[in-house]
Amino acid sequence: MAVTVDFQPCYVGATSPSWDIPITAGGQPENLAGVDVTKFTLYFKLNSGSETPGTGTFTLKTPYPGEVFYKPSVTDVAAIFGGSIVIKAFYPPSFTNADEMVFDPIAFSIVAS
Repeated sequence: MAVTVDFQPCYVGATSPSWDIPITAGGQPENLAGVDVTKFTLYFKLNSGSETPGTGTFTLKTPYPGEVFYKPSVTDVAAIFGGSIVIKAFYPPSFTNADEMVFDPIAFSIVAS
């Protein structure tokens, strides 16, 4: 089971279930065929613009429309959060910041249990 992040908040301390995250760019579903999800990073972004990288892990749910599962770490859910999550990925051919993709942000919150 997974929680779709654009519909439900997560609770402080809850590392299960995984978060089900739709991947879009410019409001359109992204095609993740051939993309290495180990090259993805989730960032918690405050309204002030500051970003903190998540330390959980990704698995691919479906290549198109692009959707991933994110398993949050204990650190990811240690405190209340309000803002958005942003996922960045290194794409082929280099799988480095020379081919970095930044996907659409998703409003997200971590609330007290």
